[in-house]
Amino acid sequence: MSVAEIAATVALVAGGFTVGLIAILHVLEPEYDPSWRMISEYSLGRHGWVMRFAFVTMAIGLSATGVALWPFGGAWTIGLAAVALGALGAAFIDADPIMTPRADATPVGRAHTVLGVVLLAGFPPAALLAGVGVGPALGWTLVICSVVPLAGLVWFLIAATPAHGQGGSPKIRIGWPDRFCLLAYLAWVVLAAISVLSVL
Repeated sequence: MSVAEIAATVALVAGGFTVGLIAILHVLEPEYDPSWRMISEYSLGRHGWVMRFAFVTMAIGLSATGVALWPFGGAWTIGLAAVALGALGAAFIDADPIMTPRADATPVGRAHTVLGVVLLAGFPPAALLAGVGVGPALGWTLVICSVVPLAGLVWFLIAATPAHGQGGSPKIRIGWPDRFCLLAYLAWVVLAAISVLSVL
């Protein structure tokens, strides 16, 4: 197998693990209402190691996708590596509880927020650029499908607007768009891996 094939296979497996681990967390830690609590907060719960492991597998999946796409898009795929660093860092730096006002955020919580922004806001443009880069070789499906992660990010930003730095609450339902973003991002990763495997 070529490096690209191995990387694409790793991306598929890592993406599946990430989704599975987060699905399990919804059962293990039901106290985190998915309608308004962020996925990152699972790392604060009784089974926080599961969320940390999920962030690691997500970082592996994103990195592997970049490696798999590199032969077809070169530097156009570098953004995926930057996004992977956001996920990897979030695995080791915990978030503050969503109710924490911005003024009361801890240094660790602030660092997690920065890493979260790298991941959450960085993926849609990284996916779009990678899709454009590999388009001539793999077709334009990845470009078209990058609209879905972008729509998820817009939904999240609209849902988060009422917070105004005052912290989350059950009235600010950012949990579902946060989860939609995760699924949309991982679905794009899976599609990219399948696109690579289909031509090799």
